[in-house]
Formats: sequence, C-alpha cells, structure tokens
Amino acid sequence: MASLYITEYASVSLGAGGAQAPQEPPLAEQKLTIGAASVASAAFHAATHLVCLHADAIGSVVFGTTPVATAASRRLSVDTDRYFGVKPGMKVAVITNGIRYRFFTDL
Repeated sequence: MASLYITEYASVSLGAGGAQAPQEPPLAEQKLTIGAASVASAAFHAATHLVCLHADAIGSVVFGTTPVATAASRRLSVDTDRYFGVKPGMKVAVITNGIRYRFFTDL
C-alpha cells in the first residue's frame, strides 16, 4: 500500500549561517493510505504551523478544514520531503495521481 507520511512541527530552528530546519521533536506524525478515493488526515495539532509531507507513491494533496483531493490538486513526487506552512486545526487530503506513461511510436 502506498502511504503519505505527515510530520507536524511548531517552529523552525535557525542554525549557524542562517540554515533553517524544523524544530525536533515533531508535535505529531500521521500516516495516510494513498488510494483511488480522497482520504483526509486528522486535524493538525493546536500548535502546528509547519508540516512535512513525504509520499512513497505519486499523489495529489490539498489542505483545508474539510479537504477533498482530486487528481487536479497539487501533485507530490515520490520520495521527496515537501514542507508547507499551515494553520493549526487544518487537515490535508491525498488521492493517487497515477503514473503517466509516454509512448513513442516514431523515433
């Protein structure tokens, strides 16, 4: 089963030279199954302002209070961490976006 991993953070830390990274430990972690129907997360923690999304399959996501993802929603690549600023109590929904193949008959 394909999954979307959600890691919730309250703040960002500043390191030497101005490097920025989420402040560990995370407030919460969630895991959603990516499938043919949109599925929404639980509401984010009351202190969550930043989330990290990591998908192990191609999917589309949308944020909101009652989000419903479609294949036209923001697309996530496989095995890449993506960070988004969010408001506490929001949710994220995910749906599969399939694999697109391109066939060349005349080379």
